[in-house]
Amino acid sequence: MTISIEEVIERIPGWKEKELWYEPLGGGITNHNYTVHTGEEEYVVRIPGAGTEIFISRENELDCSIQAGNAGIAPKVIHHLKPENVSIVQFIHGTTLTTSLIADDDNLIKRIVHSIHELHEKVVFRSTFDPFATVRNYLHYVKQFGATLPDDFEWMFGIAERIERAMRRDGPVAVACHNDYLSENFLDDGKKIWIIDWEYGGMGDPYFDLGDFAVEHPFTRDQEELIIEEYCGKVDKRRLYRMLLYKIISDIWWGVWAMIQSKISKIDFDFHVYGSARFERLRKNINDKDFETWIETV
Repeated sequence: MTISIEEVIERIPGWKEKELWYEPLGGGITNHNYTVHTGEEEYVVRIPGAGTEIFISRENELDCSIQAGNAGIAPKVIHHLKPENVSIVQFIHGTTLTTSLIADDDNLIKRIVHSIHELHEKVVFRSTFDPFATVRNYLHYVKQFGATLPDDFEWMFGIAERIERAMRRDGPVAVACHNDYLSENFLDDGKKIWIIDWEYGGMGDPYFDLGDFAVEHPFTRDQEELIIEEYCGKVDKRRLYRMLLYKIISDIWWGVWAMIQSKISKIDFDFHVYGSARFERLRKNINDKDFETWIETV
């Protein structure tokens, strides 16, 4: 950790004069998060984890956080400390969602898709996000840090290139995407779903955004169709298949990411097991009986 929570408190105007207290906030696997209580207000302090700078532009994360916060989709950014790139944001009283909560509640899925659609409609980011280019870039870090990839990775990468070529057909207009929809990145205050953690935000394909949401949760095919119906107004097969193909790309991205993290991260988390599970799910989706139909249809 480049800076402690105590040092952060010392540098926030007015905080060190207050009788405040703080506690660790769980949920993330790359950063250190705390809730700070000042007696009058509550805030979330987000301290970047060691080694994350090779994956994440903190300037971009800040811009995305500010833009999403101004649109009422994310908590508002209150302070930002440089050069450590610590963010202090508004605390939202609500439930941090879990995979099981989301997968077991179709109405909750609809509400989340509504928030994602609102993001796509209301917000514009300065940066772009291309998952295919991101994977190619990460392969340089695989070599640099000696990360281990599966024996059949070359086959996986070849499939990813096929999907990339298919995605060039009938591509939608780029929109502001979050691209990291772990269940813990959704907060439900009872009225709306808030989206947090904007490290990978950027203008991109909305169906990659939806595909990343879908792959993070054990949805049935009916629920995946529900996502598209809620987003598009109907079950558009071209868009459904686009989302399903992007599930594969999300897993190859996060799989490679995890294998690099297993070499460099200081967080107490088994990134190798996490990445291996991603690759195993990727194989299953590539071997779906309708995979060739997805490719042809998009």
